[in-house]
Formats: sequence, structure tokens, C-alpha cells
Amino acid sequence: MSIIRAVQLATSSIAEQYFELPVARRPPIKRERVYCYELYHRLRNELGERHLALTAEPDKRGNPDFDKKRAPNPDLIIHIPGTNRQNIAVIEVECRPDLRHIRKDLRTLKLMKTKGYRVLILLLFGVDQVPWKRLTKAALEVELSLTDFEVLLHRSAGQNASVERPPQSRAA
Repeated sequence: MSIIRAVQLATSSIAEQYFELPVARRPPIKRERVYCYELYHRLRNELGERHLALTAEPDKRGNPDFDKKRAPNPDLIIHIPGTNRQNIAVIEVECRPDLRHIRKDLRTLKLMKTKGYRVLILLLFGVDQVPWKRLTKAALEVELSLTDFEVLLHRSAGQNASVERPPQSRAA
């Protein structure tokens, strides 16, 4: 099973309470970390027992492969810890797809790509559509091609995340 398919299946099992966190005396709110922890749990179930590890928020500070000032903290990585031979996937999760947050996520994906990670995923949750204009602008700013990463959109709890493609530019 591909990593993308495993993520899609894992997202279909995320319940509403992890998608939007219930808060006392207030409407529910989206919390990336709450969603990520449930995604981690569901994705581990989908991946099964493999030689690969799924690691949540691995802080790369102190890792000799990263500059101290630019050490990322990706949301999820799939790899074999302790080696760079099997750097498989990086997943950045976002529910606030404004330019600042998208730019940060794409910088992380770009940096992890330079470390040999082969599958780069930006997973947007709790939004109705991909903000392609902002995503394109952020990708240009960080010098990452839209073809370098997959965009998955998880609109609501109980559904699979869908793989999204950039709209085709129309010839004039």
C-alpha cells in the first residue's frame, strides 16, 4: 500500500472530536496537534508492523544533519530512525491555510526533501478547498515546485482525504 493511500484510509477513521475539539462553554475548535495525534494513531494502524517507524513531531535540533537555526519539527515522518537510507515520507498538517502557515509548512517539506525524504505531503484539514493561489505564492517564495509534494484535503470527519491537483492554467 502506498503512503498516500495509507494516509487517506487513516483520515477516514478520524472522528469529529479529533477534527474539532470540544471546548467547555464554547463552540468546538480545530487544533492541529489534536488532529495529528489521532492521525498518528490511525496511520500506525494502517501501516501495520513494518521496518519503518512513524514518528510524530521529531525535533531536529541537535541532529548533525540540520543547521541549528533551520532545524525543522515536521508533524509526522515515516523513516528508519538513525539512518538517512530510508527517509520515506514527511507529512505537514495544516488547518489554518493562510500564507504564513503554508509558507512555514512548505519550508519544512523543502528542507526534508534535501535530507532524502521522497514523499512530501501537505495535508489540509477542516477547509472546504485548497487555497491554490496562496499555495502557489508560498511555493514560489520558498522555491518549491507544486509537483514536489502531494496536497491532500480532508474536508470533514468520516471522509477520506482527497488527493488534490492544481487547477490547469488556461491558455489565452
